[in-house]
Amino acid sequence: MDDTFKQTTPSRLASRGGLSTSPELAEQPNSHTQGDLAEDSRSDGGISGYDSDEIPQFEDILDRTMSVPLRRIRSSQEALISQSGSGSSTDMDMITGWLYNGPLQRARYEDFSTIDWIYDNTKARHYKSNLRAKAKGLGKRGQLSLLFDSSKSWLILLAVGFSMGLIATCISVASQWLIDIKQGHCRTGFYLNRKFCCWNADDVCSDWVTWSEHLHVRWHWADWLLQYLVYIFDAILFSAISTYLVTEYAPYAAGQGIAEIKTIMSGFMMRKFLGVRTLCIKCTGIVLSVASGLSLGKEGTMVHIACCCGNVFARVFKKIRRNEAKRRELLSAASAAGISVAFGSPIAGVLFSLEQVSYYFPAKTMWRSLFCAAVAAVTLKFFDPFRNGKLVSFQVTYDRTWDLFELWFFVLIGTIGGLVGMLQNRLTLYLMQYRQKSLLKNFARGEVVVVAFCTAVISYLSVYLRADTVTLVSNLFTECGSQDEDGLCNRADRASNIVSLFVTSIIRVLLTSVACGLAVPAGMFMPSMGAGASIGRAIGMIVQTLYETHPTWRLFSACKPDVPCITPGVYALVGAASMLASTTRMTVTVVVIMFELTGALIYVLPIMLAVTVSKWVADAFGKDGYFEGIIRLNGYPFLGMDQEYVLQGTSDEFMVRASEMSVISAQGETLQRLSDVLKSSSYSGFPVVKSASTMALVGYISRSDLSMVVERALASSMYSGSTPCYFSRPTTIDTPGGIGDTSRMTVDFRPWVDLAPITIHYSTDINVVAETFRQLGIRYTLVTHHGILLGIITKKDVLRAVDMQSRNNFGRPTLTSILACRPNRRWSSSSPPQSSEPAWQSLAYFSSESHVL
Repeated sequence: MDDTFKQTTPSRLASRGGLSTSPELAEQPNSHTQGDLAEDSRSDGGISGYDSDEIPQFEDILDRTMSVPLRRIRSSQEALISQSGSGSSTDMDMITGWLYNGPLQRARYEDFSTIDWIYDNTKARHYKSNLRAKAKGLGKRGQLSLLFDSSKSWLILLAVGFSMGLIATCISVASQWLIDIKQGHCRTGFYLNRKFCCWNADDVCSDWVTWSEHLHVRWHWADWLLQYLVYIFDAILFSAISTYLVTEYAPYAAGQGIAEIKTIMSGFMMRKFLGVRTLCIKCTGIVLSVASGLSLGKEGTMVHIACCCGNVFARVFKKIRRNEAKRRELLSAASAAGISVAFGSPIAGVLFSLEQVSYYFPAKTMWRSLFCAAVAAVTLKFFDPFRNGKLVSFQVTYDRTWDLFELWFFVLIGTIGGLVGMLQNRLTLYLMQYRQKSLLKNFARGEVVVVAFCTAVISYLSVYLRADTVTLVSNLFTECGSQDEDGLCNRADRASNIVSLFVTSIIRVLLTSVACGLAVPAGMFMPSMGAGASIGRAIGMIVQTLYETHPTWRLFSACKPDVPCITPGVYALVGAASMLASTTRMTVTVVVIMFELTGALIYVLPIMLAVTVSKWVADAFGKDGYFEGIIRLNGYPFLGMDQEYVLQGTSDEFMVRASEMSVISAQGETLQRLSDVLKSSSYSGFPVVKSASTMALVGYISRSDLSMVVERALASSMYSGSTPCYFSRPTTIDTPGGIGDTSRMTVDFRPWVDLAPITIHYSTDINVVAETFRQLGIRYTLVTHHGILLGIITKKDVLRAVDMQSRNNFGRPTLTSILACRPNRRWSSSSPPQSSEPAWQSLAYFSSESHVL
């Protein structure tokens, strides 16, 4: 074998190993090391699954080598050995089993599993390197191919931005029409909502007809009763249709979806969550949910819809469809378009993707996010759904400034907003948990109808609750002027309005807490902003009353005479920002959203102050926001970048011991024995060791890869259950057919074995282990001691360690007890060992799903 090749392999092997690599691993030929030199024709495939036409059947492989790989790809490294002449025929026979197969291969990621970030990023680099190598010999044609390849991501984001602008326009128009249809219809055009029907009307709109006028009801009490009954009937009808569509066709369309998207961004697989059916049901269901009068909003669901669009368009190009890491980069950029069309804030969309959603956010993703958000905003501006030039209906402008004394009231609003937002989160999560444990989970549709009925009965009695959240927030943000539909600017009714606003905020919080867990598409951004705006507007009206009653107070000495000093709309804006910040724990994004809504830099400082105080107050009762609470409640394997923890102990205290795992010997296994291992265990992966007696680590193979190869081999007529299998370089092969028949008597698993898994020493601090999982996004790490396998730690083990931190429970066995039991322990490669310890003392009890990556 070439000396250059011999010197290159160990160094690349060590670099691929990440933290450390055992001496035994350095002796193995590493499939990862060949990726930089191999001409890998699988660059577009293999990341999310193999197609039937990509993997040749076993009968089609006729080459007589030491083993039969599932894929035979001639690599540039093999050509290098052949051209140099230094590679003997024996060397070639020994390496072709794994050299032909190129880099490490993967089967399709299973549902509710975690992707391999290192493998996917390596795969992307190999693809790019091979594409550049091919383009060098093609001249301008090669340059065009490189240009087209680099433009694929931009084409996807362009389609996502345009689609989101179109979808947001349709949702806004359709939801507003259904909201208005509960009160009446347009005489000139049934398809017009009230605003468009009365577009040219000055004071009285004769074209808009209520249902009582349509039925010629003359009595006032009958008129009110009929409108009340129609309002309740439509609320029940719309909510029933929405929950039926969700529960029957797309359960993943329920809720807001941001918590699940955060988990998906971290590498978790949730198939169908971003599918076409979920996209269609989400768009239809959110229109019906908002129109039903439930205390929900459509703005939060725009993020889920944008990610669905990004996932659907990413399927067009195989380069991204087969690479889950690259797909998540596009989803991060696509999420910015959701906030862009929801609040008319492209810059806030980019910050939202960075601050809240993304797990891996390289510099190029920020530029892509801005592009996608800008395209979505321009598209929304082009369609102009409100026919007033505004991107959102609650976009306002202020022509007054603020005085220094008002900062105290802004701090008060931030404090109240932090407390109320924290209470809303806790109540919402408590009700969600109660649903999961009670019988209500079996009556999801009935619960939605009952909640919609109760909400309609309560909301119709108050003008502030009857209005949808967008209209309510728009009215509360607006300064007092000629139009005052709700009577907010009437000085005679100011006291009653203040009381009504406080009561509205309390009821809104309760209704939002109940509605957020229902089986309908639901967003909580606008309901939270509505509650905060009600509180802020009420406090602003109180301050305004104090100024008008006592203008000579020293507190108001900065106010100029004959000039309005207090703007209650600004207080509503600050209240909405503080409430949104306390529920989501977002800071910079909320400030930029409010800035882009008003377009006035002068109000940035009050908003920043209120948002900061609100987050401080909310964090005093817990660091987790609404989305993090849902992640913890549902048990998603999410380890946030901003999550703080101080763990105690070392890796050997939290690992699953090798004696409680199923391990595979590198040689001496058969297809039938491997099939029995798959049937007898539910682990998602298996360490590969030299032998069960030495437990010297060789590598790691996932369950999906092992299952795929075993099933295909047993389905072939060339192999039987007694066919030998090996996972490392074979030393001797005993075959009855002689050396010429070895290709039909062995199965080579090396292309699917990670020969350089990330390993750690048993004495590594658990905080270092947790940081490794968080920064590298790995699925597992093997615990070793001088190359001897001691156990495994997965992301769920780390999450359990974080959870145990709050319970002060660190009573796991240490390495001393493990080594003390080793002489009397029998390692088994075919079935999990039976531990003599009680169930409550076994590490498998504490980490029963630790192999479910």
